[in-house]
Amino acid sequence: MEGMSLAIHAEPLVTETVSALVSDLDPTLYYHSPAHTKDVLRQTLELAESDALDNRDVLLLAIAAAFHDAGFLKQRPKNEPIGAQMAIDAMAKTGRFSQEECDLVEQMILDTQLVMDGPAQISNSRLSPWLLDADLANLGRDDFWDQTMLLARELDIDRQNMLPMTQALMQRHDWQSPAGRRLFGAKKESNFVALERELGKDIQMI
Repeated sequence: MEGMSLAIHAEPLVTETVSALVSDLDPTLYYHSPAHTKDVLRQTLELAESDALDNRDVLLLAIAAAFHDAGFLKQRPKNEPIGAQMAIDAMAKTGRFSQEECDLVEQMILDTQLVMDGPAQISNSRLSPWLLDADLANLGRDDFWDQTMLLARELDIDRQNMLPMTQALMQRHDWQSPAGRRLFGAKKESNFVALERELGKDIQMI
């Protein structure tokens, strides 16, 4: 898998997209920053390796990870369809991907859009679970609080309003892949307990 990881990081569809984000993305996207895309890419590869996905699927996941927030280069609201279209256009130009593979990457990126009612995320393709878990991996990591506050800053929301929003998201969220459950399940539970403790402190202060 190490060799595949090196190949992914040399894939022009990945490297050129990340470079565009680094140079052109709005710097007030404090959470949806180039660092986030790099993190999602890294985490996607880790999850895929943990679940022993084949090399072609890993490549498609990496392309989807690189493009999943590329729509922010053009607009903030409903950016996922834009990023998906950017990905399939770029893939088609290479002549190296089938229509089925382009459709798969498109659906993965579309699936990263949070659902407002019911489950927070829905996987509508066979590879979406790994990308979706990578995209929200911070819910089950030590940087949970830092990432939550970055998103609050990006959305211009104060802590008092951000924490209940995060609580609601975590209640509706489930890990989609076996690796996501193994790697992030326990830490997400402890982060959620800590979040509820903080919310309790806020209520006492009112």
